[in-house]
Amino acid sequence: MRGPSGGDFVPGTGAPAPLVDRVDELAMLLAVVDRSVESREAQVVVLRGEAGVGKTSLLTRFAHEAAERHSASHLLTGYGQAMLNSLASDSFQAVRECLRSLAASAQRSGSPSRWQRIAQSFKQNAPDWIESVPVVGQVLAAGVRTGQSYAASGGDRTEMDSRLDQLLRLIEDIVTDTPLVMVVDDLHWADTATIDLLTAIALRVRGPLVLVLAYRSDQLKSADQTHPLQRTVFKLCRYRPETPVIDLLRLSPHDTEELVRRTVVGPSASHSVVSRIVRLSDGNPLFAESLARVDRHRSHHPPRQITSVIEDRLSYLSSEDQRLLETAALIGYSFEVDYLAQLTRIDIDDVYERLHVLFDEHDLVRPADQRNRYDRYRIHHPLFAQVLRERGAANEPRWRRHHAKLLQIIEAEQDWDDELFVRAAAVAVEASNGPKAGALALQAARRQFALGAVSKARDLARIAVENTPYFDAFALLAECLSAGGDHAAAVDACVAGLGFAEAVAPAEVAHVRLLWARNLRMTCRWAQAVEVLDQLAIDFPEPGGVLAETLNLYAEVALCGPSQDCARCVELCDQVAAMSTEPEVQSRAFGHRGLAHLAAGQPMEAEQWLQKAIDVARAAGHPYAEYEAVHWLSKKTMACLEVERSAELLAQLREMSQTSGVASENPPHVRDLSRVLGTRGEFPDAANAFAVFTDISQSAAAGRVSTTLACQLAEIESLRGPFAAAEFLDEVLRAANEDFLLADSRELLRGLVERLGARPPGWNPVAFAVAELEVPLADAQAADAIFRFDVPDLGHLRAGLA
Repeated sequence: MRGPSGGDFVPGTGAPAPLVDRVDELAMLLAVVDRSVESREAQVVVLRGEAGVGKTSLLTRFAHEAAERHSASHLLTGYGQAMLNSLASDSFQAVRECLRSLAASAQRSGSPSRWQRIAQSFKQNAPDWIESVPVVGQVLAAGVRTGQSYAASGGDRTEMDSRLDQLLRLIEDIVTDTPLVMVVDDLHWADTATIDLLTAIALRVRGPLVLVLAYRSDQLKSADQTHPLQRTVFKLCRYRPETPVIDLLRLSPHDTEELVRRTVVGPSASHSVVSRIVRLSDGNPLFAESLARVDRHRSHHPPRQITSVIEDRLSYLSSEDQRLLETAALIGYSFEVDYLAQLTRIDIDDVYERLHVLFDEHDLVRPADQRNRYDRYRIHHPLFAQVLRERGAANEPRWRRHHAKLLQIIEAEQDWDDELFVRAAAVAVEASNGPKAGALALQAARRQFALGAVSKARDLARIAVENTPYFDAFALLAECLSAGGDHAAAVDACVAGLGFAEAVAPAEVAHVRLLWARNLRMTCRWAQAVEVLDQLAIDFPEPGGVLAETLNLYAEVALCGPSQDCARCVELCDQVAAMSTEPEVQSRAFGHRGLAHLAAGQPMEAEQWLQKAIDVARAAGHPYAEYEAVHWLSKKTMACLEVERSAELLAQLREMSQTSGVASENPPHVRDLSRVLGTRGEFPDAANAFAVFTDISQSAAAGRVSTTLACQLAEIESLRGPFAAAEFLDEVLRAANEDFLLADSRELLRGLVERLGARPPGWNPVAFAVAELEVPLADAQAADAIFRFDVPDLGHLRAGLA
C-alpha cells in the first residue's frame, strides 16, 4: 500500500502516520468492518475523491486499525492498486496485488496452521491464481502447478473453472474461517475485466468480507462514454442499497495548516509561508505536503509531483479547451465570463457552453460568486491556475498582448473596488506597461495599507517603486516595511525616497524623516537617529504633529538608548500626550511611559499606562498601533517573569500578525517565544524557536544573536541550574543541524554552542560575548538591554515583586 510519503505499505507491518482530520470517514469505515465481523455478512464500501485528497493515507490508517481492532478474530487484510495504462496482458493486476498482500497478512498472523490453510485453499480452489502469489507457491513447493498442469495431473475436476469462479471460491473459503478486508485502490485506471470481477465478488460473496473500492471521481467523466466503474457503482447502489458511498472532501484551512506544520518539523515555516501554502493547496493534502517540502528548499515553483497530476488532468482536454483555460487563468483563479469571451473573441453563449462541459464532464471549473453584474467561474484548484498561467506565459508575445487587452477591459469599468485595483496593477505589470503598473500599484497599496493588509500593501508598494521610483512610492514602501518589522530595509527606503523630495510638500517630507529616525532607532543606530531628530526639532519648533512625534522618538532614545533616563522619558511622554490628539501618537507615548515605569521598578504604574496604550490604539482601529501596544505589555510580563501571561500575549501577537500581516516575520516575536519556552523548561521547542530567530535575523545582527543566546543561557542557568542549561545547549545544537536553516545560521549556532559549552563558573553573558564571542561592546550591551527589556535592575524588581 502507498503510505502518506509514497512508500510501500503492507497492512500490519507498522503503524502508519497519524491522519489530519478524516475522523468521520475513518469511523465510518471501521463501523462497516465491525458490522461485517459481528453479522458475518459481506459489506461493500465505495470511497471516492480527487487526486491527492488523501484516499491512500486514509486507507492505510483504516487497514492498520481494522487489523488491530479485530486481532482476536484473526482478521486478514489485502490491498491492491490499479496502475495507469495497464496492458491487456496485465488484466487483474490490482486483484493479484491484493491477493499477495492478503497472503503476506496471513503469513504474519503468527498462526502456522492458518497460513497453511490459506496456502491449501489456493491449491484447492484457485490454482490459476497461485503463480500470482509467489509466497504461496514457495509453501506448496514442488506440489504446486498452474491450473493447466493441475488438470492434466488428474485432479478432481476435468474442466477448469473460470478464474472468476476460482477466486470466488477462494474468498468464500477464507471467510468461513476468518474475516477479510480487501481494499482495491485507484480503480479509475483498472481494466474492464478487473471491474467486472470485483462487481461479481461484491454481489455474490457471502460471509464476513469487507470490499473497499476506491477511485478518483474526477477521472470517471468522459465526453465519449460512461466509464465502466461508473456503471458498477450504479449497480451496487441498486442491488446493495446499504452500500455507503464516501466522498472524501478537501481539508479545512485549519487542518491544512496542521498538516503543513506537521510536514515541516519545528517552527521553521513563517506564518506568511504557511498561509501561502494553505491558500495554494486549497485543502488538497498531497499539494500541501509537496509545497511544504519544496518550500524548505526555498523554491517557488510547484513540485513535479503536483504538475504531473495537473498535466495528466489537462491531457484529456482538446487543445482548444486547454487554451481557453489558460486564458481564464490569465484573468485569475476566479474569472469573469464576459472578460473571457472578449479575450478569446468567442461568442459568450459558446463560452458558457464550453465552461459547462469543463464543469460537468471534467470537473475543472465550477461556478463562483458573482462580482457586481459579472458571472464568474473558479478554476478547479489554485495550483491548476498557476500551472495554466505558466503554460500561457511560455508564449510571451501572446501573453503580453492578452494582458494589455485585459487592462483595457478593466479600465472600461466605472466603479473600482479594492480587488479590482490590485488586479489592475498585476495586469499592467504583465502587460509591460510600467507607468500604469506603478500608478495603479501605488493606489492599490494605499488602499490595502488603510485596510491593515500590510503584507499585500508592501508587495504592491514594491511594484510601484520598481515601475515609478518616486517619493510617494518609496514613502509608502518605507511605511509598510516599518509596520512589517523590517526596519533596516525601511531605513533604506526612507533614504531613497528623500532623494526625490525636492518638489514635495514639507509636511510629507517631515513624515518620512520621522519614519527614518524611528527605524534608525529600531536598528539601534542611536547617534544617527538623534541627528535626524535634532534637525527636525530645529525645522519644526512650534507645537504640532511633527514636534509631538519628534519628542516621542526622543523619549524612546531616553528609554532604550545607551544612557537610560526614565525620568526624562516620562517627562517627554507627558509633553507628547498634551500636544497631540492623534490616537496613534498618544498610544505610543503611553506605551513608552509604561516601559519607563517598568525600568524604574514600578510595575503597577507600568501596567496602568501599558493597558491605556492598548485601549487608545484599539479605539483608533489602527492595527500596527495596537500590535505595538500589546508587544510592549508582553515586554512587561517578561520582565516580571509573568511567563504564562507572556505566552498568552505572544499568541495574541501571532494571531494579529496572521490576520493583518503586521510584523508577521518579526524576529522579536520568535526571540521572545524562545525565552518564554526556556523559562518554562520546554527546551526542545525553545531551541527550535531560537534557531528560527537566528535564521530570520539579518546577518549584520550576528553579534546580537550571539549575545541573546548567552543571555538566555545565563537566565536558564540562574533559574533552573547548570544541568538545565546544558540540556538547552544540547537542544540548540540539535536544532542547528536541521536542514530548514540557512547554512550561515547553522554554522553560527554550532560555533556558539561549542564556545558557550566552555563558559567558566560565575560567568557574565555580556562580558563573555565581548571576550569570547567577539561581539562589539555596543552590540553586546544593546542585545543585553533588549533581552532584559530595558530594565537595569531586573533582579531588584523581581525581588520586590516576590
